[in-house]
Amino acid sequence: MQLPDSLSAMTSASSRYSARVLCISVPFVTPDTDNAAVMALFTEHKDLIGLPVVEASKPFGMINRHIFLSQMARPFFRELYDRKSCIAFMDKFPLVIDIDSSLESVAQQVVENGDKSVADGFILTEQERYVGIGLGVDLIRRVSDLQAQQHQQILQSIDYARVIQDAMLDRSTRLMDRMLNDWCLHWQPRDGVGGDYYAFHRHETGWMAVIADCTGHGIPGAFMTVILQSALENAMKQGDLASPAAILQALNHHIKRTLGQLSASQQTSLSNDGCDAMVLSVDTEQHQLRWASARTQAFLLGQVSDGAISLNSDRVGVGYTDTPEAYAWREYVLPLQPGDMLFIFTDGVSDQLGGERNIMFGKKRIQRLLTQYQHLPMPELSQAFQQDYLQWQGNQARRDDVTWFGLRY
Repeated sequence: MQLPDSLSAMTSASSRYSARVLCISVPFVTPDTDNAAVMALFTEHKDLIGLPVVEASKPFGMINRHIFLSQMARPFFRELYDRKSCIAFMDKFPLVIDIDSSLESVAQQVVENGDKSVADGFILTEQERYVGIGLGVDLIRRVSDLQAQQHQQILQSIDYARVIQDAMLDRSTRLMDRMLNDWCLHWQPRDGVGGDYYAFHRHETGWMAVIADCTGHGIPGAFMTVILQSALENAMKQGDLASPAAILQALNHHIKRTLGQLSASQQTSLSNDGCDAMVLSVDTEQHQLRWASARTQAFLLGQVSDGAISLNSDRVGVGYTDTPEAYAWREYVLPLQPGDMLFIFTDGVSDQLGGERNIMFGKKRIQRLLTQYQHLPMPELSQAFQQDYLQWQGNQARRDDVTWFGLRY
């Protein structure tokens, strides 16, 4: 009977990832076979590493080629053992694996059984009946190919996730370009996609921006940015875009509710995730900067300051289990004058290791570089800053996602 196409395809796919793909038909002997016959088989089949011993269609043992030939080469062993049963040189406890076992399961069993199974191979059975043997070298090759295929699939998934994350952030980027004259944005996930997030929205008297660093990087971090995006959309429906502290409170409430990270008595989740974030609102009519910060750093340079001043920040993150649901971040206000420069960055910038002493890039170094490049247009400042940052990083691995946002008022 011919299998339906769909079932046939499923059977074919499953076999590619099971021990069936390793099965080799080789000669076998029975316990009644003498050693002279075993010698003849090894002589005839030069590539035969192990010779299965089968009794009544069930595996009985395995004869290792190297051990057998070494023993039979000893003086007088041919005369003593040629006509005796082959079980004299047989491994009585070979590794026996069901042919429908997954390659992952086969690899685990081979590792647990030790080097012998890699060198000698293993016996494969179907419904406990002997069907062939598998070789360690074939298993290694198949598992390596499977891992390479899975790695490629993961990379393709990350590439597509990057398209989705770029699309989610693109609206804010385009709005920045329309509303800001001199600005820069550098967003570089460590692993293709990441947990750094930014948003830009217009309000009645100006605009609001959010720069955030969610827990994790790669796919977990990117998933957190989706939750943050949803939280921000919800916050904008309920809150005042000109009030950064109110936005942070709404984000905190939404994330804690979404992830079940409430008080200790109400905790419904094993996670402890959230973000560090700064929300800033610029009133272009009153020429005023308002901000609230949850463990996110920023500098203001220009007319109202001598060099770069650090903007105040609360040492409490957003959404985490130990952050009270009703926590109120402090809100700060400063006047803005033409030429003032604002620069916000995530801790992936300041915490990057590098330099001759392999230490963090650091807040003071950032402050010094901003003062040094303050005269440059923001895109050029960003480029110069990036060159210094990469030179500092050198051959060190990137520790985290990296984001900075700058503008000149």
